[in-house]
Amino acid sequence: MAGFAAASYLRGIPFVQVPTTLLSQVDSSVGGKTGVDLPQGKNLVGAFWQPSFVLIDPDTLKTLPPHFFADGMGEVIKYGCIKSRALFDLLAHTEDLEPIMDDVIYRCVDIKRNVVEHDEFDTGERALLNFGHTFGHALEKLNHYEGLSHGAAVGIGMVMMARLGEKAGWTAAGTADTIATILKKYHLPVHSDFPLSHIVDATASDKKSIGSSINLVLLEEIGQSFVQKVPRSELAPLAEGCNE
Repeated sequence: MAGFAAASYLRGIPFVQVPTTLLSQVDSSVGGKTGVDLPQGKNLVGAFWQPSFVLIDPDTLKTLPPHFFADGMGEVIKYGCIKSRALFDLLAHTEDLEPIMDDVIYRCVDIKRNVVEHDEFDTGERALLNFGHTFGHALEKLNHYEGLSHGAAVGIGMVMMARLGEKAGWTAAGTADTIATILKKYHLPVHSDFPLSHIVDATASDKKSIGSSINLVLLEEIGQSFVQKVPRSELAPLAEGCNE
């Protein structure tokens, strides 16, 4: 919100990001996307406006309630899913994140930095950063942006999209269960009680919708992602059973 104000005031003034949550440190403070939600959908009003710099102090994470830390882990796991099997395996096999948290944050920021440098204005590869977000944003909208945190919604969305990919033959079998296991490890949900038809309908305002089609971010396997364009009319049949 502050970034959006900075982008708008006097047609743009410098601003600095000092993120103090895990989600903002690994994701939202980096990359220059600023915006606010509308009842119709997530981040529908905003601008691209890069901060002058981003100052990340991992010690601030020690002040977070557990549910805020878990929220950020949804995005951390996402980075492993889309770009780094090594990061995913590190998260899966470590029992104490605190000693390696600086490295985990660095890896996530480095992945996003590399993607954004190649696609600052979200016209190509940057879409990969939205793995889990198509259904995740829909769930946030259905919850009226209350109760279900962004990271938790994205986690459910990742499992759903992986199941969709497996069903279509695009994603390696067992990927969704692997993602669900690590989400549970970090105290994140893997299922929504909303009917699938409601979730699919709520994707109508997704920014990856283009006319009668939608770009889905999918995995070949953990660490390898791609974008698949599908007709919106095929989304519901493809997604059938992916929230069970």
